[in-house]
Amino acid sequence: MANVLAIIANPRKNSYTVRLMQSFIKEYMNNNPTDTITELDLYKTEIPIINSEVLEAWNKTEEELTVKEKTLLDKIDHFTSQFLAADKVVIAAPMWNLQFPPMLTAYIANITVAGRTFEYTETGWKGLIADKPVLLIHVRGGVFSHGLAKAYDHAVPYLKSICNLLGITNFKTIICEGIEADPNKTEKIFEQAVCEATELAKIF
Repeated sequence: MANVLAIIANPRKNSYTVRLMQSFIKEYMNNNPTDTITELDLYKTEIPIINSEVLEAWNKTEEELTVKEKTLLDKIDHFTSQFLAADKVVIAAPMWNLQFPPMLTAYIANITVAGRTFEYTETGWKGLIADKPVLLIHVRGGVFSHGLAKAYDHAVPYLKSICNLLGITNFKTIICEGIEADPNKTEKIFEQAVCEATELAKIF
């Protein structure tokens, strides 16, 4: 029995991103009925921003923290601990302006914490998370998987690098792209992505 953390980073309720995630989760539960899905909607959750107050608090001892600082760090620790506790992670996010929506990058900053999920050593960084499956369900209007536009994809390579930093190499993607490039092909492209999602859900 596994705990799956399903992270949604799109504020549109009926977006292609959300629908693709729903298709994946439905098929996953059909094949893993005893598993638990914990849904985290980043646009319905207060995600702490890593600002000067947080950075100063991280440099203090437990005894030096003010009540406000401790509350703030506890909020960050909640997301870090939740990510650590998950056996599998699924992230559904579109491409916005060649990157991810801002709430996802804010969330990533909450789980990429030195001393908790990675550490610095004399030979470089070392991930502290035991390897586990992480799936990115990614929808983008244009085509960035090949050609000249590939160099402008700052989303997938970024998340893969973050996973490697944390010690996670079991990184998979379902990419639904070109969905806005030709309106006549939109539904066909989406249907193909749904098929890919349901097939991967059987073995994820």
